[in-house]
Amino acid sequence: MTDQYLSRPGVRPLRPLAGLLAGGFALILCLGIASEVQASDSPSQHPRENTFMKRQWGVEVLFVRQTAAGYMLEFRYKVIDPEKAAALFERQTKPVLTHAETGAKFIVPTPAKTGALRNSNAPLEGRTYWMFFANPGKYVDQGDLVNIEIGNFLVEGLVVE
Repeated sequence: MTDQYLSRPGVRPLRPLAGLLAGGFALILCLGIASEVQASDSPSQHPRENTFMKRQWGVEVLFVRQTAAGYMLEFRYKVIDPEKAAALFERQTKPVLTHAETGAKFIVPTPAKTGALRNSNAPLEGRTYWMFFANPGKYVDQGDLVNIEIGNFLVEGLVVE
């Protein structure tokens, strides 16, 4: 049956591999353009911001990203100087994440069985630490800007990944 289809006059044989390659190339091209547009549209932190955080607070801010199907926001940071970073680990200090556009504030949940979803033991140099903020209703979305405040520690303009 295929031979009959291919041998009919005026009908060109199908070339699925060529079509697949052309479609793949077009997709790669579109994704490349979209990533360039997205990267240029998103605001970037000043290059010295991370240096200031290291010098002032002894931490390197790594990222804020959605987790738990978008219902939580994970904040990760690396401790460079444990003495300076100790203020971020005080149990009495309540971290707050603020949505930059609307001013909505989000807290670190404290479930009865596990306690606060953050690290509060003494920090160790070179270790990466985390804390989770509640994101009810997936209010904060990827690409949104957020600020994180832990006592006097404040980092502004973090882009949610």
